[in-house]
Amino acid sequence: MRLTIQQWFRRMLTLTLVLAAICGIVLLAGRLTGLFADWFTPRSVILLPILGGVIAALIPWKPDEKTAASAIDQSQSSNDLFLTLLSIEKSSSDYRPLVIRNAEKMAPNVNPEIVAPFQWERFSMWPIAALVLLMVGSMLVPTLDPFGKVAEAKQEEDQKKLLEESAKQAQKRKDVLAQKNIDAENSEEVEKAVEGLKIGFQRMEKANPKANLDRLNKHQKEIGEIFRKLNSGELKSLFDKWNSEQKFGSLGNQEMFREWQKNLQKGDSEPLQQELDEISDALKELAKTDDPIERTEMERQIQKKLDALEDFSEKQVGSKALTSALQRVKQQLDASKGEPLSQEAMESIQQSMEVAQMEMELVAQSARDLEKLEKALEAIAQAKQMNAEGGLDGEEFESDMTLEDYAELYAQMTGRQGMGEGDGEGEGDGDGDGLGGEGFGEGGEAPEDDSVATGFINETSKSAIQKGKILLSMKTKGLSESGEIKDEEYKQIVGDIQQSLDDVIDQEQIPPGYVDSIKKYFDTLDR
Repeated sequence: MRLTIQQWFRRMLTLTLVLAAICGIVLLAGRLTGLFADWFTPRSVILLPILGGVIAALIPWKPDEKTAASAIDQSQSSNDLFLTLLSIEKSSSDYRPLVIRNAEKMAPNVNPEIVAPFQWERFSMWPIAALVLLMVGSMLVPTLDPFGKVAEAKQEEDQKKLLEESAKQAQKRKDVLAQKNIDAENSEEVEKAVEGLKIGFQRMEKANPKANLDRLNKHQKEIGEIFRKLNSGELKSLFDKWNSEQKFGSLGNQEMFREWQKNLQKGDSEPLQQELDEISDALKELAKTDDPIERTEMERQIQKKLDALEDFSEKQVGSKALTSALQRVKQQLDASKGEPLSQEAMESIQQSMEVAQMEMELVAQSARDLEKLEKALEAIAQAKQMNAEGGLDGEEFESDMTLEDYAELYAQMTGRQGMGEGDGEGEGDGDGDGLGGEGFGEGGEAPEDDSVATGFINETSKSAIQKGKILLSMKTKGLSESGEIKDEEYKQIVGDIQQSLDDVIDQEQIPPGYVDSIKKYFDTLDR
């Protein structure tokens, strides 16, 4: 058994040395030509002894009696006694008894560890040196690229990594968007806030204006926070006026971009969705095209459309998520530029296109949210006015009413509040009937008693009213010439109003459409 193990180990070391020599030659050839430079690594060198051991085990060999006898004679220095014993075992020689006697006498002294010693150091030195040299060579021998194969392989590897990484990012973002109901008219947060406001309207009590005001202020704060979050974020760029100094290509493209912006402001992403659908169809045609010239032209057209969409998204929409999705599509297309689109590349690009479409729909939904929040804030302002006049009654509101229905109802209620019960005769098509008649009278004032306690709450700032009165008085009295303000008190009041204007606009939840006009008006007061 020891002879068998000894022989296997020697063959394994010999085969390892041979394999190391072959691999060294192949390593040099691969590194110098660049054809198969990455075949050998330090880890692959470790496999050579394993491969040598497997091959050595597959070679059939088993030591016979002659080999064992020779090993014993060599270790015991018995002058071939045991070999002679094997040769005369079946003979009738006169020396046979003498040989058997000497062999039996020496047999107890035979030690297997001495006959077949495991002397690993002496046999393994050269194979180990060859493996170490091969490992160092795999790390230090430079790779040349006379045929350009290394650069080509590196480019393919980089493209593969880019596609894999882009696909992971797109899938991650897609999973996030899938959790949002972007196909709904409005987001869940806005729907919840508006529905809460409607319920609050229905709970208004005509006899308790103070409690009504508290409820309205609570809803105004909640909706105002959502409104500010949307209006101060990425949607701010979408609702900015069109910047004529920005360059978006031809005049035809600029008109198209204006239409895109108008539609998105209204919460409609259909034109942009159609543009992405056209790009998606063009990509499918590109994957089927084998003509390199035609493929180059198609890539140029697709790239042009993607550049325009990215520019529009970044400068006019202001959506970082949408811009990132479009950039991913461009990167994935660039990774396969000049070569036919593989199935893997096509799937990765289509996935990024789907994410871009979802991002566009999310922007459109946010625009619809902003519009609905504006209407809700306007409804709250109208409700506060009605509450101050003592005419806010929740019984007049139905559960299925929309914000538009509320606005119409408020207009009707305001009209009814304006129908005075004059105590005199009116000037119209006929005479008024005093307090019981219809029509607008020009009689005397209706009797009032200021001592009677009511639920009316004055929400107007006295200091603001006082400043307004002084300002109006100065304007009407003409205390300053055109283009020059001499009155110090007037200038002080104008300055105070201008400094507090932003805070007032923010506090009162002024819709964006009115902000520019208000600021422009107050900017002209000191001129």
